[in-house]
Amino acid sequence: MHHLVIGEGQIGREIIARAIGDGDTVTILRRSEVQEHEDRGISRVTGDVLDPAALEQALRGADAVHACFHAPYDSRIWRRDLPPREEAVLDAAARHDVPIVFPESMYPFVGLASDLREGAEFAPRDEKGRIRRLLIDRRRAHAARTTSIVASDLVGPTSLGTGASVACTTVIEPVLADRRAVLPGALDAPHSLTFIPDLATAMLHTARHLDRLPADGVLHAPTAPPRTMRELAGRAADVGGVRRRAPLGIPRRAMRAAAPFSTLARELSRLEDLWHRPCALAPGILTTQEGLEPTPWEDAVDRTVAAARERSTSDTAIPHPDPAAA
Repeated sequence: MHHLVIGEGQIGREIIARAIGDGDTVTILRRSEVQEHEDRGISRVTGDVLDPAALEQALRGADAVHACFHAPYDSRIWRRDLPPREEAVLDAAARHDVPIVFPESMYPFVGLASDLREGAEFAPRDEKGRIRRLLIDRRRAHAARTTSIVASDLVGPTSLGTGASVACTTVIEPVLADRRAVLPGALDAPHSLTFIPDLATAMLHTARHLDRLPADGVLHAPTAPPRTMRELAGRAADVGGVRRRAPLGIPRRAMRAAAPFSTLARELSRLEDLWHRPCALAPGILTTQEGLEPTPWEDAVDRTVAAARERSTSDTAIPHPDPAAA
C-alpha cells in the first residue's frame, strides 16, 4: 500500500516509520525541504497543501492520505489557516478517489471528556473546540471519504522536544532534567494519554481496512486507562533514575491571570476542564472490534522516558518538526 503523509511532526514521523516497517511505501509532503538519508520506499515532495501542483504531485499513486499537518497553538491561527488547508486536501483527495485519515483531539468533546464515549455528541467549551467541530463537520459533508481518529494528549518518543505534548513538556521532560514538574491542572485527576505509536497503528489500520469501518467515522485511538499526572511524574523519575520531586499543579485562577500576557496560558486556560477534572477516552471499535489494544500505560511511559534519556546523551538530537506539521 502507498501512503501519502502530509506533515512530518510527532504523528507523521511515527506513521512513516511504521508504514515502512510494514513493507508499505510512503510519499511525504512537507513545506520545508530536508536533507537526510532515506530508507527505501520513501519519496518526498516539498510544498504546501495550498499549492495545487505540489499536492497533485504528492497524491500520484497514493492509496490513502494521512493528514497530519497542524498549526501553532493559537485559536486565531487555527481559525484562519486550518479550514482552507483541509479543504484543499479534501478536494484533491476527492478528485483522486483517495480516502483521508485525520488525527483528531478531544477538544470538540470537552464537555463530555470525563468519560468520552465513541459516537458522543459535540460538546466544545472554547474556540479551539468549536474549530475542531467545524473541521469534522466539513469532512463529513465533503465528497471525499474521511475518518477522524480521536486521541487524548500524546506521549511517545516523537513527542519529545516538540512542545506539542502537555504531558511531555510539563512533566516528563522537566522530571528527567531533575526539575519539578509544573502542570496547568490538578495532579490527582485521572487523565488519558494516547501513545503515539498506538495512534499511528490505528491510522494505518484504518487506511488498510476502510471496507469494514464506518464511512466518515469519528473513531477512538486505542488508549490505556487514565492515570494521574502525579503518577506520571513518579514513574518518570523512577525509570529515569532521578530523585522524585513533588510536582506542582497550577491553580485555575493563576492560569486565568496569566492569560492576557501569554498565548499558551490563554489557550490552556480555556481548556482547563481537561486538566482539572477527570479525562478519559473510552475504547471504541478499533479496540473492541478490530482488536487494536493500547500499549499498557507503564510501557508507554517507560519507552518515552528511555527515548528521552537516549536523546539527552546523543550527539544527534531528535529533529524539531515543522510547527505546522504536528
